Amino acid sequence: MASNSLFSSVHATDPRRGSALVATLVVFTGLVGLVYATTLVSNIDVRESRQVIDAVRAEQLAEAGRERAMHLLGKAVQRRDFLNPIEGVEGLFGGEDSIQPFLGEPLMDGDAQVGAYSVRMTLDEATDTAVTITVESTGYLPDAPQNLPPGRRPTAWRASSTTVRLSLGPSDVFNYAYFINNWGWFYGNTIVCNGNARSNGQFDAAGYRPTVNGQPIYDGLKWNGGAAKLQGYHDDNGDGLEDGEDGGIYSGWDIVDAHKIRGNGGEERNQHEFLDQIPMPNLTDLTSYEEHALDQGASLSSGGFKFTGVYGDSPNEKGNLYLHGTKAKPIVIDGNVVVRGDVIISGYVKGQGAIYADGNVYCPNSIQYVKGPNKPRPNHDFQAQTQAWITSNKNNDFLGLFASENVVVGDHTHGLWQKYVKGWMGSSLNKSEEDAGEDGIPNTRAGRDGVYGTADDDLLEDDGIFTVQVYDLTDEELGLIPPGKKVGDVIPGSGEDIDGDGLHDDTTDYAQDMAFDDPLDTAHWGGNMPVGGIAKYSDIATLYANHFDATFYTNHSFAWLVLGSKDAVVNGAIISRNESIIYGTPEIIINYDCRLLGGGTGMLGNLLPTTMQATEVLRWRPLIEDPNRHAVPAADV
Repeated sequence: MASNSLFSSVHATDPRRGSALVATLVVFTGLVGLVYATTLVSNIDVRESRQVIDAVRAEQLAEAGRERAMHLLGKAVQRRDFLNPIEGVEGLFGGEDSIQPFLGEPLMDGDAQVGAYSVRMTLDEATDTAVTITVESTGYLPDAPQNLPPGRRPTAWRASSTTVRLSLGPSDVFNYAYFINNWGWFYGNTIVCNGNARSNGQFDAAGYRPTVNGQPIYDGLKWNGGAAKLQGYHDDNGDGLEDGEDGGIYSGWDIVDAHKIRGNGGEERNQHEFLDQIPMPNLTDLTSYEEHALDQGASLSSGGFKFTGVYGDSPNEKGNLYLHGTKAKPIVIDGNVVVRGDVIISGYVKGQGAIYADGNVYCPNSIQYVKGPNKPRPNHDFQAQTQAWITSNKNNDFLGLFASENVVVGDHTHGLWQKYVKGWMGSSLNKSEEDAGEDGIPNTRAGRDGVYGTADDDLLEDDGIFTVQVYDLTDEELGLIPPGKKVGDVIPGSGEDIDGDGLHDDTTDYAQDMAFDDPLDTAHWGGNMPVGGIAKYSDIATLYANHFDATFYTNHSFAWLVLGSKDAVVNGAIISRNESIIYGTPEIIINYDCRLLGGGTGMLGNLLPTTMQATEVLRWRPLIEDPNRHAVPAADV
């Protein structure tokens, strides 16, 4: 009874107490469930966060593999850059459609492995001027399947496919009326450059007042019916306008005494300093140009003489070529031709094409187009007027003179020519020896700050050592050594080998580099050389050679002494590594030929020397299947 009374008493006095206990139990149970659920969710969140982090890490590992593949392609290009870079890339594949250069390659952070990557590369398409390659790269955590114990899979993986195109195209040096791969010198009040001027080193006006009227640069050109349409205007001065006021002076170093320069190149907004260097084309090996000349059926004739493609590749051809055209019987050129020797050329020229000379180009006297542009330049650099000028002159004559050695203008046998040109050629301001240091530009040993002993010094310059790279066993294994070369040979164009011939070149020397090696007779010179030969070069050459309708290119020296009461004029461009131009005329005028605009799609793009273009990424996409999952090491196949 007591217990019942007690119970009855309690229940009777606080009827909510039992409900509270039940509620407490419910709340407790709910809290336990909540804690459990929260813990479960937290564990799931941690796992998901870890998976996300692992996925990001795997993506970065795949990117590391892609970058490694791009570096390998760049190495293949560099090993052949001054010979045939496209063949270098093709050689990497060794005749196969696909290669697997990296399989389960570990990525290390000190002694710890971060992960691994595998890469497959496929050669999709190859032409003489371009290759298209697909790079499939997979990143793995903690390691690639091939390296894991049986039955164990990677914690995470990610894969991507990137298709790129590597191509040859006209060098950007042809965007300039005057380009020099050295220090640029406009020492004269009566120098007129109607077009852009650029140097890979310093540009110096030295207190003079030359004139530079800049020319806007364009990336391409298309034809709308018969009308030219320029594309990709370069707003170099950054004013947001396409008003024809761009262009000017460009320099890899500083521009000295720029405030005195006249024309729009004298405006600060049109003076561009400390730019990346533009690599020059190399004509040491003309094999690819010969193939192009033969494939295109290019030809050249002069006074009853004619050849197609290449001169000097047949036993009855002399190698050296003499060409002189009259207005009635001009030199006629159609496309690019190659001459396996020196070229002497003067007089009248008709057609459109270029002569690639595996030696020197000598211009003893003026060169004129039979039907050149109706005027040297457009009335204004507005795009519309430039396009109209190109359109109206698209069929008119054009000549390129491209020398693997030097361009020698005027009577180089004359004592006065030698006195002035040789003096400037040997000047310390105009160095040509291949001891120019890491940047390939002389007179930069002290660096941009101009102070010796600081961090930016070019310590390799003037150290008396020809610093270059050589082919090694890895290059041999990867098929990167071209025919005729072997392990230990200099890689053409590497280090201080500026001209890409694999040999050290001393200061340009007149007797060794410019004087004739062969007599001027029909036994040594083809073309329309006079039957009795030429007794003295001065019989055909003059110091008054003052008019040249041509675009000149050389990776060595452009040498010219010109005198007289008439202006010295070049309608085209002068592009060289060094120049020794001395003029004693009222003015020297370079009129840039606007038909050179537009690069590879430009009107004359197929005639110009080429360099490797920036790698073009055609497409990128993630992959849902691993293309490298079942790859097997070569040794286990």
